[in-house]
Amino acid sequence: MKAAVWKGPEQLDVEDMPIPSVKDPYDVQVKVAACGVCGTDVHMLDGKFPMFSPPRVIGHEYVGSVSALGSAVTKLTVGDRVAVEQGLTCGRCYYCRDGRENLCESRLAHPGGYAEYTCVLERMCHKLPDGLSFEVAALAEPVACALRVLDIVEIRSGDIALVQGGGTIGCIMTQLLLHSGVSKVILSEPLAHRRAIAKEMGAIPVDPKTEDLPAILKRETEGLGPEYTFDCVGNARLLEQAIELVQKGGTVCVVGVADPEGVASIRPYRLFEKEVKIMSSLLRPYTFARAIRWLPHLNLRPILGVEYPLAETKAAIQALRQGKGLKILVKP
Repeated sequence: MKAAVWKGPEQLDVEDMPIPSVKDPYDVQVKVAACGVCGTDVHMLDGKFPMFSPPRVIGHEYVGSVSALGSAVTKLTVGDRVAVEQGLTCGRCYYCRDGRENLCESRLAHPGGYAEYTCVLERMCHKLPDGLSFEVAALAEPVACALRVLDIVEIRSGDIALVQGGGTIGCIMTQLLLHSGVSKVILSEPLAHRRAIAKEMGAIPVDPKTEDLPAILKRETEGLGPEYTFDCVGNARLLEQAIELVQKGGTVCVVGVADPEGVASIRPYRLFEKEVKIMSSLLRPYTFARAIRWLPHLNLRPILGVEYPLAETKAAIQALRQGKGLKILVKP
């Protein structure tokens, strides 16, 4: 089979390798239908994502159909359409035993979905509802990440939110916030095509380069500022900005993956006088199944539309780096 192997900064090659076969009784072989390109893939290609080391087949937002089963698999049959929840926890470290598996100190990662086939454990597979396309289903993982944010922030009905960044996560966050009772989402995004999609999602889009974002926020919040801000980019400057823009007593949440070397300048007194809560969200514990239930109820088609063949996986990741489209899919 063909698979895209990440070998280090700016090194990603599509190579021939054996089709992964069923060995463990709980193994499930999946014929990949589509894999979404994530910002973390860009960070890997940039050499700025220390969570994993090369060489490895990457791609963690993928869907496909079951093509073979281990002898102990009981919940799936050959031909079932599934989304794969990548990443396994050790189950032994302090954080796993404390019910915080997303903070596991020894996470395991199967080869990813930039390949024609994968082989994973049954418990990593989630069946897809009838009528849900593979393309929309490939958004299950980012939706799951956004649901994790909602879980920890504890949204209050009627409040107002600022979303910083109109990429895939920003647009998904917008919809989930509005569905969860937020009365208004102001979304800051410099790219015009992303602002247009954000508006379709229900946001009030703002160009931070040509418009006065602080003034617009004051206008939309009766001078108070939003109760919540969500950095869906991963940028130190946006954290600094959020602390200034959020309402007194509000919550600033870091959602996007930042440059590991990025440094934000924060005045502790500003946090004190505003009583600001700063939070962050890591991965998607206990949200993947709920994300799949959400998918038919979200307007996700406008996020899609840009696709690349597996042979052009590196070009697909570079396209996301350049801001082309929102959710780019790679298809074998």
